[in-house]
Amino acid sequence: MIKLRAKEFLGKTAEQFSFEGYDISLVKYTKPVSEDWHSHEKYHLCLVLQGGNLESRKKEDIQATSGSIMLYDKYEIHRNRHTAFPSENLNIEINDDFFVKNELSTSSFQTSILKNLEVQFQLLKIYKELRVNDVCSSDAIHVSLLNLLSNHKTTPHSIPIWVTTIKELLCDRWDEFITLDELSRELNIHPVTISKHFSKYFNCTLGEYMRRIKIEKAIVLLKHSTKTLTEIAFLCGFSDQSHFSKIFKLNTGFKPNEFRKL
Repeated sequence: MIKLRAKEFLGKTAEQFSFEGYDISLVKYTKPVSEDWHSHEKYHLCLVLQGGNLESRKKEDIQATSGSIMLYDKYEIHRNRHTAFPSENLNIEINDDFFVKNELSTSSFQTSILKNLEVQFQLLKIYKELRVNDVCSSDAIHVSLLNLLSNHKTTPHSIPIWVTTIKELLCDRWDEFITLDELSRELNIHPVTISKHFSKYFNCTLGEYMRRIKIEKAIVLLKHSTKTLTEIAFLCGFSDQSHFSKIFKLNTGFKPNEFRKL
């Protein structure tokens, strides 16, 4: 049996991202690989982005296809056969200390995730953030992962005061990048609390919300000023015009210069 260490996969790792407490790998399969039984040393989530295979576990065979979500406990033994080429997987490996730090339980790792109706949506949001890959992405991914693992579905009877406070703070400092930890200090609220509840009140992640505010400001400048795209990108806190154009199109469906001509 093959024992794979952290960040090791049978396919070819195309991209890899390391965050505090977890690693994300995009792994591609373009040719046959070992079909031996193997295991991974960390808790492990996999979203099949393309292709798939027939996966064997101790008690069952599972046909994985595009969109399938595969979950593995530490050192869970499995093997993959009849892989479709090309295949691509999004893999998230989680350290033990991530669960401890964020007050999450490992005892029902697979069950809690499968009960979460937004599991595929959250994984796709993580994949999207990897493609955006800006200063907001790490916090946005962190929030999505916590939402995915916490399975927190209860709805409070009233909106907490911190929700209004956080709106005011983010709107006042719209041209800055404010981290989750900084918000936690400003509000005197545990970052896990913000992460768990943010999307319920704002219908998006923290990173997405900050980008939306910047885009709203950019729309005003595009329509009511003669500033260049480079100037607007700088004023709205984007790293450069290319990044501004990319985020603007993701949020509006238009490139900035196209929107200006409407």
